Amino acid sequence: MKGGVLLALALVAAPAGAEGFDTCFGQAIAHFDMAFSRTGPAQTVEDFAIVTRDRVEFCGTLAIVACDQGPDPQRCQRGLAAAQMALRSRVLASLPAPETLAPAPVLPGLYPGLWAVAQGSSAGDDCAGADDPVASWCMTHQARLKLAEAVALWQVARLLGAAGPAVDLGWVEAALPYRPQPRPDQEDSR
Repeated sequence: MKGGVLLALALVAAPAGAEGFDTCFGQAIAHFDMAFSRTGPAQTVEDFAIVTRDRVEFCGTLAIVACDQGPDPQRCQRGLAAAQMALRSRVLASLPAPETLAPAPVLPGLYPGLWAVAQGSSAGDDCAGADDPVASWCMTHQARLKLAEAVALWQVARLLGAAGPAVDLGWVEAALPYRPQPRPDQEDSR
């Protein structure tokens, strides 16, 4: 928890939202990869417990806050939204369509259902009628949710053995490894 708080503080202090987001996003992908390395492809329903949108959404929130701290928050947020939607497109383009996959032995409807959600759009413009700064925030908020859906779809595809690591798929430069927390009696020995 202590490391997460320090990461959050570092990202809030970042000069631009997108730069802090990239770092946090790499950590979110690394966290999933770390959990996947323990479970491997899903054998049981319980293996899907590692699928989450929370870390990506959290990174988006931190980036919005970082934008708020900068000289032009609305411009920063609109740029962040565009970057997140471009990333979402790259994630989705790297994943196989459900009809190309053999039926999954575990939760066979999960991937097709998530595919439909991640590929879809909302019932309308959720930000319609809003003026800045609300419109910029809303656009960025929606982009982070859509990116989180795409990443959750990738996580399920990984668990089904239908997708490789994000680095291999080309939509993240590096899934930043977690540094183990030192034990209290070993903190000074680094």
